[in-house]
Amino acid sequence: MEEPILRSMQSEDTARGSLQINVTANVGLIPIRNANITISYTGEPNSTLETLTTDSSGQTDTISLDAPPLEYSLTPNSPMPYAEYTLNITAPGYEPVTVSGVEVLPDVTAVQNIEMTPTEIAQDESETITIPDHTLYGDYPPKIPEDEIKPMDESGEIVLSRVVIPSNVKCLSALFLLISKDYNLFLMFLSLFHPKKDTCG
Repeated sequence: MEEPILRSMQSEDTARGSLQINVTANVGLIPIRNANITISYTGEPNSTLETLTTDSSGQTDTISLDAPPLEYSLTPNSPMPYAEYTLNITAPGYEPVTVSGVEVLPDVTAVQNIEMTPTEIAQDESETITIPDHTLYGDYPPKIPEDEIKPMDESGEIVLSRVVIPSNVKCLSALFLLISKDYNLFLMFLSLFHPKKDTCG
C-alpha cells in the first residue's frame, strides 16, 4: 500500500492548518450536542489524532492539524497541497457518520458541516461520505477531446448582418419626439432610418 503523502511530510517540513466541525440533524437542522468525533488520517483509520465533543451549538473547538508546506500551493507540479483526514461522528439517537477526505490546507481554517439522521428514520446502520480528490491529484479518466470550433445546429432562425428596428417601433419613437416638440431631434431621428426607404405609412 502506498504511503500517504502527509506521512512523508511530517518527517520533513510540516505546516499547520485548522479544522472546525459543525454537527446538526438533517431533520430541522437542529444542533447536536455532545456528538463524539474522532479524527484520523485518511487511509489509516486506526491513527486517531484527536477526539472532540460538540457544544450546545453543535460546534467543536477549532483545532490545529498537520498540513503540507504552503509552498506546495504556490509552486506548479508540487505534491498535493492539502492533508486529508477522516472524521467518525457518533451521537446518541443518531446514525453514525464517517466522512473521508476532509481537506486541510496550511494557514487556513477548514469548516466541515455534518448532518446526522435520527435512528428512528435511518435506513442504514451507518452513513459513509467520501470527498473525492481534486481533479489535479485524483485518478480520473482522461478528458474527452473536443473541437475548438463546434458546428451550430440549424434552428431555422435567421441572423441578420445589421440591427433592424421594426417599423412600428420607429413610428412610435418618432411620434414621441414630435409630441415632445423637440423638432431638431425628430429630424435627426428620421435621417437615421433613411425615410425614403423606411416610412411610417
